[in-house]
Amino acid sequence: MPLLEDRELVEKILAKDEQAYRYFYETYRDRIYKACVYLLGYRDPDAEDVTQEVFLAALKRLPQFEFRSGLYHWLYRIAMYLCYERIRKRRRLVASLEEDMEKAAGSLAAARPDQVNQAMDRQRALEVVEEQREKMGDPCKGLLDLREKQRKSYAQIADTLKVPIGTVMSRLARCKEALKQLVMKALKK
Repeated sequence: MPLLEDRELVEKILAKDEQAYRYFYETYRDRIYKACVYLLGYRDPDAEDVTQEVFLAALKRLPQFEFRSGLYHWLYRIAMYLCYERIRKRRRLVASLEEDMEKAAGSLAAARPDQVNQAMDRQRALEVVEEQREKMGDPCKGLLDLREKQRKSYAQIADTLKVPIGTVMSRLARCKEALKQLVMKALKK
């Protein structure tokens, strides 16, 4: 397909021209993917998903496109919005897991004052967490140590372990949940 101007391309897409769809996707896909990779990280599997979402969102909103900027710039802004939305979701997930662990430890201590010495303070709770962490298998223990003790970011852990950042996040979530269960079980004793 010959080089098309933005307005002409949009008109053809709105007219449901299959070649225009292909041209649209093939022309902008790599640049949008690179923008997503730049923000999310080069090993992040979500970069490809976000790239696809950009084109889906753009096709839905294409009739409202006002040509105030170029088509690529418009797609780029959609991509940045979707990337930041992914990052915000990840942060909320991690924060909620940490809050759940703190609440569980606190509620168990308050619910069982006869078994848990009332003088047991935060230090004792941390000792229980540390004891249970030592009982965990090496993959989880090592991953938790990288994140909690060495204070490494998800990207740094991903580089260290040579896995995508999404994998790091899901493994950490599973390990934190397992640790939470071990701590809860230990505090019930």
